[in-house]
Amino acid sequence: MLRNYLKMALRNFTKYKVYSFINLGGLTLAVTCCLLLGLYVRHEWSFDRFHTQTDRLYRAWTREVYKGDVFTNTVTPYVLGPTLKETYPEVEAMSRVQTSTLNVKKGEEVLSERVHAVDKDFFRMFDFPLVRSTGGNPIQDLYSVVLTEEVAQKYFGTENPVGKQLYLQLDSTMQAYTVTAVAKNVPTHSSIRFGMVIPLENILRYRSDKVLKSWFMIDPETYVLLRERTESEKLRAKFPALLTTVLGDKYQDQNYIINLQPMPDIHLNTELTGGIEPTSNPAYSYILGGIALFILLIACINFMTLSLGRSVSRAQEVGVRKAVGALRGQLMGQFWSEALLMTVLAVSLGVLLAFVLTPTFSQLANQTLTFRFDATAALFLLGLIVMVGLVAGSYPSLVLSGFRPVEVLKGKISLKSDASLFRRSLVVVQFSLSVFLIAGTIVLNQQLNFLQSTSLGYQSDKTVIIPVGAGGEAGRQRVERYRQALASQKEVQSVAASAFPFAEGSGGSWGTLGFTDTKKVYREFQFNIVDPHFIPTYGIKVVQGRNFDPANTADTYGGLIVNQALVKAFDLKDPLNERLPGRFHDHRIIGVTDDFHYASLHSKVQPLVMVLRLDSLVKYSENMMFTSSSALDLSIRLAPGQVSEQVAMLEQTWKAVVPGEPFRFTFLDDSLQRQYEAEQRLSRIVTVASLLSILIACLGLFGLATLAVARRTKEIGIRKVLGASVYGIMGLLSKDFLKLVLIGILIASPLAWFALDRWLQDFAYRISVQWWVFALAGTLAVGVALLTVSLQSIKAALMNPVKSLRSE
Repeated sequence: MLRNYLKMALRNFTKYKVYSFINLGGLTLAVTCCLLLGLYVRHEWSFDRFHTQTDRLYRAWTREVYKGDVFTNTVTPYVLGPTLKETYPEVEAMSRVQTSTLNVKKGEEVLSERVHAVDKDFFRMFDFPLVRSTGGNPIQDLYSVVLTEEVAQKYFGTENPVGKQLYLQLDSTMQAYTVTAVAKNVPTHSSIRFGMVIPLENILRYRSDKVLKSWFMIDPETYVLLRERTESEKLRAKFPALLTTVLGDKYQDQNYIINLQPMPDIHLNTELTGGIEPTSNPAYSYILGGIALFILLIACINFMTLSLGRSVSRAQEVGVRKAVGALRGQLMGQFWSEALLMTVLAVSLGVLLAFVLTPTFSQLANQTLTFRFDATAALFLLGLIVMVGLVAGSYPSLVLSGFRPVEVLKGKISLKSDASLFRRSLVVVQFSLSVFLIAGTIVLNQQLNFLQSTSLGYQSDKTVIIPVGAGGEAGRQRVERYRQALASQKEVQSVAASAFPFAEGSGGSWGTLGFTDTKKVYREFQFNIVDPHFIPTYGIKVVQGRNFDPANTADTYGGLIVNQALVKAFDLKDPLNERLPGRFHDHRIIGVTDDFHYASLHSKVQPLVMVLRLDSLVKYSENMMFTSSSALDLSIRLAPGQVSEQVAMLEQTWKAVVPGEPFRFTFLDDSLQRQYEAEQRLSRIVTVASLLSILIACLGLFGLATLAVARRTKEIGIRKVLGASVYGIMGLLSKDFLKLVLIGILIASPLAWFALDRWLQDFAYRISVQWWVFALAGTLAVGVALLTVSLQSIKAALMNPVKSLRSE
């Protein structure tokens, strides 16, 4: 029986080539899109699950309530990890992880590398396989270093690096480190991404005893491995007793909390951010997963409408089969076998196409994705075949197999009104989904353009950022030497320095300082250490007062320039004649700037203070935090000209002035664009998906138009005999479909508005969703629908009426 079903299915495929091609093409595109989007979603949800002990791995985090304000930190005190391991037998192992940018030297070449410093249990806790090793713990010795294959290739080429030396600079001198192991390149779905690993003890030697023992100064991430059968909730319940002991009078009920975050929860948890690696918004995975299902559903609806479009031509086949004794169940099996065979072919072609397009999609999604065919993928594809085959073949099987043989053989085919209603509803659903995606694409691109084109309150074009590699007095000396060396270069308009550059993170990368004011209210502001050239270089508008005067000693040690957000937040009526509302007696506000966007537009502009030196400001603070190094960064504004030649000049000058420091640079505009990578990625994917959805939906509309023409052939013939024009017949056939598309627009518009408005809430600065977005989306849908229907309408209108009426 099954063999017969397959033979008949193949015979029908070859007999109805056009319909088979459209069906197969639509399903193949949908399956390909579904697989590629599934790759992205799977990549996002597979973070950190490759560790064999992942169910026992946790990242510690703290929450501090200080004078009514809540501070949640995923970077922790140095003392936390060792205390947990020493205090609780449930903690089997512990490792802190901290990153630093260090100079690395091999031979005469000096490069800058991001280095991870970890504790000795690191490679025992995490699955980062070693491909070369001296044996034993690779970071047991103080001056040992572990490289990934990529970094080993960079420094040693094809030779075995184990046992060889690299020189790392943690302070002012280079220290020899021995390569003890080479690890496989870290998977892209890991929340710990290293290229070079050294023992954390090297960092701890440069930290004061006060910092190492403080429970309020934070820097590294802390990971723990719990023993088997340990319940993390029961362990958490013991932490308050520990805090009572270590904090004493500073600890009150729930004002300091230690908690544990499961390892697989790190990447997609947007409530616990601020760690070493950025997190991802899980909403984007849900959106893309939903789009994949939308497109698959549209393709399944296509299969139904196209099959029903062929119902007239296959009616006699059904009648003859029933007349010779075929049961309805056998006919249903026939149609389902055709659907399943079509689905198997579509999935096979979809898998092949997805495999070929994975590198292209990886570039589109800005992710490193690999098409892995494993047990999970096999089960997914099998489930996809069964689901699509059953859904796509269900309605044709139920409707076509229900035709009455006597009526069919007499040429009287009657599709019930509820069947017609359901069929039309499917088209409404198709175009509702398509309009939803088109509107989403428009709004996504609008918001992205808004983010990229909104005035930030400073000039970012033609600006090169160069890390100085040192802070404090040593950094200032380097800056001054370099500025003097560039003074004669016409290609350089201005040179400025600051402790924190623009665009290091979406939430703001400048430092945060907290203090208690004279009314016992705890306050915070962002801060940056700048030089007198910073504000002129960036063209930041000073709305009150003046810029720093380098010749004025009072400006150097006590001058503050604040933004309007601080004036408003601190309720300063006359800021130039007032001081900060605290113990900042040695400081005075000399200028107020406009609220320029030093962070991304995801967050509102916060109160800001700029100073020339931080020394005296620090002693009045109670809390200070910054996520990047306080080493200075140069901002160089270039004159119009050949950028490549200008950068070459900057590098040549740098090597002459600072020969021991590698030359690194980024363009500020590029850094600003990277703040919105997630939105750019989503916009690109949704744009392509919306185009595919409207294409596949139009195939369904083509099928419905085919069905309408087949059912109304004689009516069209009579109308032509009575004098109906071609345009009149086109309008007659088109208006019914336009009604369906318009209903789809009316359904999709409020749903899309609600979803898009919710998405925009994630941005502090955003566009508003305008009515014309849905009008444009609807117009596009109507235009494409008219074009699709017109193909069949024109064909029907030009048909010879004699042929359609000959049987009457």
